[in-house]
Amino acid sequence: MKQRNSLSETLQNLETLGYRLADDQMAEFPEESLQSNDWRLDSVEQVLQEQGKMLVIAVSSASRHMKLVFVEILTSLADFSPIVLLRRLFPMQNRTDFQLSAVPTH
Repeated sequence: MKQRNSLSETLQNLETLGYRLADDQMAEFPEESLQSNDWRLDSVEQVLQEQGKMLVIAVSSASRHMKLVFVEILTSLADFSPIVLLRRLFPMQNRTDFQLSAVPTH
């Protein structure tokens, strides 16, 4: 994880690579239209500013033709759960047909 001192510089660098702030993108679409099975974590940067620590998370999806940036403000490590972000991006499916089977090891 990279550490930076400027949120605006970090966002500007990601913008030049084609990323857009997720809040802007999410306002345009219903949440289901952002969900995809091919989201990829491209970078995570920690920004230290007077306001405190922030995580800048860049993700991309080839099938959605999107590159998004999430900015999470941290006052403690308990303030951010990556599961919340994952649920926003990946479709939740009922797995009633899901079956576990033992794999033999020899």
